[in-house]
Amino acid sequence: MVKGRDGSGAEVRHHTRTPRRVVEAEASWVACTVLFLCTVYVILDMDVLWSAFGIAALSLYILPIVSKRDPFQALPWEMTLLLSSPIILHISEGSRALSGAVGWWDDFTSLSFALSFATIGFLLTMELHMYTDVRMNRSFSVFFVIMFTVAISGFWQVGEYLSDVLAGTDNISSNSQVMNEFLWATVGGLVMGFVYGAYIKAMPRSRREVLGLIHFWEVPGWKRG
Repeated sequence: MVKGRDGSGAEVRHHTRTPRRVVEAEASWVACTVLFLCTVYVILDMDVLWSAFGIAALSLYILPIVSKRDPFQALPWEMTLLLSSPIILHISEGSRALSGAVGWWDDFTSLSFALSFATIGFLLTMELHMYTDVRMNRSFSVFFVIMFTVAISGFWQVGEYLSDVLAGTDNISSNSQVMNEFLWATVGGLVMGFVYGAYIKAMPRSRREVLGLIHFWEVPGWKRG
């Protein structure tokens, strides 16, 4: 990383494009391309809920790149892949076949969806730090991810119900299915909340700075100013 100063005299940090960073960015672009193609597919298929999911995920991915005007400011490939996984499972014919043949497959897809929601929650906390004055310590960011996952899962179930009523879809077959979705959303939120807490703690400081995660302060008494 190279340090310099802008016209006002403020210190500016320029992150060098190391081979590792280039490879990580390229892997992230590939995962984003998959997410983009899946989103186009569900839009053309007039699948409103999944179209909204894909557009929201793509927006979170694109925002850092556009705002920093740097394609290497891409999100970590592992997060992008997690974002893509539920929509891939949703449109995959193989996944639909397994849903009828394998008893636990629906639970797996529900958990994958919950993990993706948790990833969106984590990315939201990251981008709040990057573009607003909001600051969270690591413990609160974990709590935020957990609650975000459960809350968005609830909104999603309402959306599926409205789709069934207004558009004649068959997203919800029983109350038991809804309760099962909430269960997996809670499990996924808890798991990924703590996983991301450990992920931030273990991440090298240089990578945290590149990704805008440097403000997940460990100091409980942090004050703005």
